[in-house]
Amino acid sequence: MSGELAVDYLGLELASPIVVGACPLTKEPETVRQLVGAGAGAIVLPSMLQEQIVHHQMKQDDPLGAIANSGYQPQQDRYNGGVEAYLQTIQLLKDTAGVPIIASMNGSSPGDWLSYAGDLQSAGADALEFNLQAGVPQGREPAGAIEARLADMIRDVCERVSIPVAVKISQRYTNLASMTGQLTQAGAKGIVLFTHLPQWDVCTDRQHWTIRWELSPADSMGGILEGIVRVRAGDENVSIAASGGVATSEDAIKAMIAGANVAMVTSAVYREGPDVVRNMVDGIARHIQISPHTTLREFQAAMPRADVGSERTMRLEYVDPLTRGDSYFDPTPAVPQQTGDSYGHRTQ
Repeated sequence: MSGELAVDYLGLELASPIVVGACPLTKEPETVRQLVGAGAGAIVLPSMLQEQIVHHQMKQDDPLGAIANSGYQPQQDRYNGGVEAYLQTIQLLKDTAGVPIIASMNGSSPGDWLSYAGDLQSAGADALEFNLQAGVPQGREPAGAIEARLADMIRDVCERVSIPVAVKISQRYTNLASMTGQLTQAGAKGIVLFTHLPQWDVCTDRQHWTIRWELSPADSMGGILEGIVRVRAGDENVSIAASGGVATSEDAIKAMIAGANVAMVTSAVYREGPDVVRNMVDGIARHIQISPHTTLREFQAAMPRADVGSERTMRLEYVDPLTRGDSYFDPTPAVPQQTGDSYGHRTQ
């Protein structure tokens, strides 16, 4: 691939700004081969879960207690391959993929399980993405204490490895720039905005809450772009990845204009396969060709940085569109009024 689309992310040079995000697809060598062939600049493996690592560390001394106290369930190994096979997958992909391989961990509690980061580095991972979950804090635990605890976890991880660490966070922080500042001070080189969250629901029959996982909906970039603008305004140097709704080249271009270094695509790959990566890369290349810039690096360097420090400016950005128009865009598709009978005949 031409160097025109090369970008820097976490200190790594990628041949394109499209990164395939963490998901079970990326542990399959043939799928990875197709994604890289379509133009992916890097691959993020599915997350290795805290529960699996804790179970693996405990089972030699206390097999029964390991299951009872770790939260481990066998289907977790089907999701990512399991603790030992995961390291072998890294080694295999490093030998065959030809692009940076980013390992992933997911957890919410400090402990010895964080030592697995060192195993990922030894297996050959080029970087580590840590999906940071806040867990379920005590009802009276203040936000500052939660953030400090999470930052301490990342500091522990960063002290265990020399490869760059990116932290994947949710939108649920009052001051994103402050939170990301704590994470970078702890040693993180990048921020992934944002982690994909499950959908909560309530089962009316069982009268109990439920959780289900869904693909990211189309046209869901608004919150991601806001997060990128806010984080970039607070730190010019941190690497930023847009994640959670990037589906087209236009989405990726918008993310980079907002301040992202790369765009991660996951749900769109499930919908359209590797071709979506090729279409996104080709679309970005066409955009650069009609721009006054010769490379994507030049394009990114020329992007303006929003000033979000002024309360008056941000209030105006909110109030002006709220009060200026008499109608509002409705993203919900219109429901057709016509219906059909069992033979397909239209009825009213």
